[in-house]
Amino acid sequence: MLKNVRSHESYLSFVVEQLDELYKDKAFLKTFYSEPIIWCSLIDLTDATMLLRHRYSSNPRGRKPRQPCDMLRSLMLMHYHHISSIDKWVYTLKTTPVLAVLSGFSPYNVPGVGTFYDFFNRLWLGSTPHLSNRNNRKLKKPRKKGKKNQKQEPKNPKIVEKLVKRALKNKDIKYTPKAHDQLQMIFQSLFVNKSATQGLLGDTMSLSILGDGSPVVTGGRPYGKFLCDCRKRGNWKCQCKRQFSDPDADYGWDSSREKYYYGRSLFMVTASDSPYDLPIYPRLYRASKHDSVLFVSTFHELKHWYSDWKISEVILDSALDAFPIYEMLEHYDVSAIIDLNPRRSKQFQHKQMDINLKGVPVCPIGREMIHWGLNQKTYRRKWRCPAVCGKWECPNPCSDSDYGRTFYTATKDNPRLFPRIKRDSKEWRKRYSLRTGVERCIKRQKVDYRLEDSRGRSSRHWNIRTYIIGMCQHADAWIKEAKKNNFVATNPIIQSFLSL
Repeated sequence: MLKNVRSHESYLSFVVEQLDELYKDKAFLKTFYSEPIIWCSLIDLTDATMLLRHRYSSNPRGRKPRQPCDMLRSLMLMHYHHISSIDKWVYTLKTTPVLAVLSGFSPYNVPGVGTFYDFFNRLWLGSTPHLSNRNNRKLKKPRKKGKKNQKQEPKNPKIVEKLVKRALKNKDIKYTPKAHDQLQMIFQSLFVNKSATQGLLGDTMSLSILGDGSPVVTGGRPYGKFLCDCRKRGNWKCQCKRQFSDPDADYGWDSSREKYYYGRSLFMVTASDSPYDLPIYPRLYRASKHDSVLFVSTFHELKHWYSDWKISEVILDSALDAFPIYEMLEHYDVSAIIDLNPRRSKQFQHKQMDINLKGVPVCPIGREMIHWGLNQKTYRRKWRCPAVCGKWECPNPCSDSDYGRTFYTATKDNPRLFPRIKRDSKEWRKRYSLRTGVERCIKRQKVDYRLEDSRGRSSRHWNIRTYIIGMCQHADAWIKEAKKNNFVATNPIIQSFLSL
């Protein structure tokens, strides 16, 4: 039963007292631990206790549990120091008292490995660490390979269209509870909302988001453990069920490395106007799912979690260039900035007028028509004859009018070829150049915080690890902002740390 919740001010006082008692050499702390001290002092996790209170027993008997804010802070410190093993982290806490104190623990009373795994169960709402049954048939590795930087198409070509139609049937977004909901609740309440308040995500009433998927190699093996005795009888290619250590992982295509991998796919949603490329909603899926399928489900989950925000723009790469996605975004009044997939793109006709891949009408002699204005309310564009506008004589005029022929295109006619922001315009190139922000965010997860270093074998492990790293990304941004605004030098509490 949780009692006597410790405030952030009490935690800071505890750290100052403990470090003053343990370390007589103050220069040692300044030299080696000033950054972690400032980092922890800016992270107020007091509300984590309230968010996790229902996950603890209400029985007053038994051993007093650890404070959830201390456990969560300790996990963040573990990832901050690039340690992926709980066993190694517990050993580090026992041998490095300063890290135990910064976590909020007494250096003589550090939680054990089992205590951390108990805390994992409180962060994970699933009944088991896995989302599917461990006993299953062996997966066959696909033989058909893709090309360099070219993701494979979905197995069902019309799956995106079916998903969008199913999602748009109901006016209200229906959300099915997920096992990672508790993690998202903590991440959103303590980190995303605080960053939004500080203006680190842009305008939440007109939010522009980025989305992209990335392969994550996990520690599970694709072969499984034999449960039958077919091999004793000489059958080495039996189709019996096997036991898998990571049943939620499967084969996916890594287009950058041109090979298949066994693991998961991380679909990351970030704020495009964030100066620090901060994550908003990280989501893990099976590796075999295509990015276009992942985006449809992720976008509706995002609308559920951030119902108070207004998403006005989505910037995506060519892997998500599917007409149903444009229709879905237009349904929610969202501007789509998506690069065209050259494999699906070709010149076509609209109202008996040729349209090129820039979305520009082409006159009968093959010249692009001149853009002559936009209706901002309906996103209807006007195009005029290039000969009349350019004051040159057309060899084959298609109109007797002195004003020349006019043509109109509207986003509602074809949101893919006629988006709200004109393709290949200066504004389009400026907005699409922000798309690399999501790649930098994923790079922070996979390279800076070494996401794939862990050999975890459960959905619980990978979801917790992904969310904790996302929390660390927000905390890093807070420190940069504090230093930029000279908050570190003027804050008396932080100065008490640095004066040790």
